[in-house]
Amino acid sequence: MSVPYLPLEAWNKHWKVDGSRVRCRLCHHVQDLTQAGAFTHAPYCKARTVEPQYPSRELATVLQEKIRLGLF
Repeated sequence: MSVPYLPLEAWNKHWKVDGSRVRCRLCHHVQDLTQAGAFTHAPYCKARTVEPQYPSRELATVLQEKIRLGLF
């Protein structure tokens, strides 16, 4: 039985890895995973916030912690 890793599940609620890109699940805009800048959502996207979002950095942090905990 696998144990869910909640930070990764939370990340997956908002983002989807699509090859070498990350995609917003609401507006479907994409950004290359290697791009360091903030994610650009569609103007109508409800996922847009006042604070910039960095899904590639967030995913890297989640995966590093998962590895550190021996869950990966």
